Amino acid sequence: MTAADPIRDDELEALFSPLAGEEAVGLAVSGGADSTALMVLAARWAGRRSNAPRLAVLTVDHGLRPEAAGEAAQVAELAAALGLGHETLCWTGDKPKTNLQAAAREARYRLLAERAVLAGLTAIVTAHHLEDQAETVLMRLARGSGVDGLAAMAPARAIGGVRLLRPLLDIPKARLVVTLQAAGINWIEDPSNDNTAFERIRLRRLLPVLAAEGLTPERLAATARRMRKASDALDAEASGRLTTFARFHPGGFGALDPTVFADCPDEIALRLVARLLSSIGGTVYPPRQERLETLVAAIRSGDTGRRMKRTLAGVVVEARRGRLWFYREAGRAGMPEIPLFPGEKAIWDHRFKVTLAKDAATPVVVGPLGRDGRAALGLTTAAGMPAAALETVPAAFAAGRLAAVPALSVRLANAGPAVPFSAVWQEPRGLTERSLCGDIQGVGAFATD
Repeated sequence: MTAADPIRDDELEALFSPLAGEEAVGLAVSGGADSTALMVLAARWAGRRSNAPRLAVLTVDHGLRPEAAGEAAQVAELAAALGLGHETLCWTGDKPKTNLQAAAREARYRLLAERAVLAGLTAIVTAHHLEDQAETVLMRLARGSGVDGLAAMAPARAIGGVRLLRPLLDIPKARLVVTLQAAGINWIEDPSNDNTAFERIRLRRLLPVLAAEGLTPERLAATARRMRKASDALDAEASGRLTTFARFHPGGFGALDPTVFADCPDEIALRLVARLLSSIGGTVYPPRQERLETLVAAIRSGDTGRRMKRTLAGVVVEARRGRLWFYREAGRAGMPEIPLFPGEKAIWDHRFKVTLAKDAATPVVVGPLGRDGRAALGLTTAAGMPAAALETVPAAFAAGRLAAVPALSVRLANAGPAVPFSAVWQEPRGLTERSLCGDIQGVGAFATD
């Protein structure tokens, strides 16, 4: 067998074994050769199994090229021919003028994860292949990355409450292309794949030169696998410390006992803080290493008995009274507000699955509790949790009045009938079972300042 042989049916079971335990799976398909091959192969694999998960095809239109809508329609047509459902997810709103690729990647994964949660999908599958992995290693190496960077793309990871799976990481792109050719299936060529303004494209063109010197995609990917083992071991240590030293509130914030840093190696400390920032800020990826190192250095050098307050990745990190608090930064524009009608569900602030039951008497607006809501609940006295953290908790407002705050065990005075509204935090998944909920027994016992 050569690198240019089509993928055979007898290879499919091993290739897609990570999907076998899932209930429903979303296939991320742009229409290029890689993702089209993923869709074709996954459909072929599912057709050979009696207990295959439900497959749904998701295409992200970033709104950056006029051809994208037509390309999504082509993907939908092929998906239908394969017996699969299809949906196009659109990245709307203003686009950044700098770091557009990074912003587009973050938006893409957010859209995929949020749609998966709402559609009942338990995993998202992407078509990243061997050369993608090799290019990622080179990009991270050029940036001076550490263990996590050189581990490149993980075969499986959690994002936004679902699993992200990459079953093709060991497959050369040439095999995906010839698989489509053998099946007589066309694909879409993205012109950005030839744009040398992008770092990845420039490095892609270097791969044959590096391979001639022995630095093949296979060897680069092998380096990533070895670094992944080291990264997983470090993650396990960080998770253990989070279990011991971190507590979380279902309203989307948490606290860390700063004594965790007393004997904590730098690499573990960086992971602790990165995990908290991503979970509480609702981001797919942690901030750049340099910024993370600066924050951890400030935490280590500061007296956590006094006030220390920093912001990074949409999260406020505040030290007070022996705890290090992590909560959402409201920002200049404030936190989002979205309408929710009876029977609807949505993702709020990239972190919460919010639902209004069908029998609700009225629609609601979902937004942060805010200062006025906090005051209305009487959460204004004593010392303890930062009041600003409570103001970021999701709440439902009906006709302009506070109607429900699921994360707080308080009764709304003069609120009328209970509003059947729920808000479930999609993260942190599996971080810790310890909770701040026990600190809240009602308004009188909820200490804030």
